[in-house]
Amino acid sequence: MDTAIGVNTNTILSNNNGRCIELIHHADDPCVWIIRISKKFLWFRMNPSTTWFMDKQQALKFAQRNH
Repeated sequence: MDTAIGVNTNTILSNNNGRCIELIHHADDPCVWIIRISKKFLWFRMNPSTTWFMDKQQALKFAQRNH
């Protein structure tokens, strides 16, 4: 029996002045959409915050407000 390995999708919505806003979606749990906002310095990700949503449209609206 084959087991499916879930694929994670990370999409960078904005990357201005070192501030990065990403949309994360896990295929293992299709009802979860995550917005991660962080500051990047060199190769470090500083002060990441994540907010979880139940649908993609809510997540994108939140990202637009925090752009």
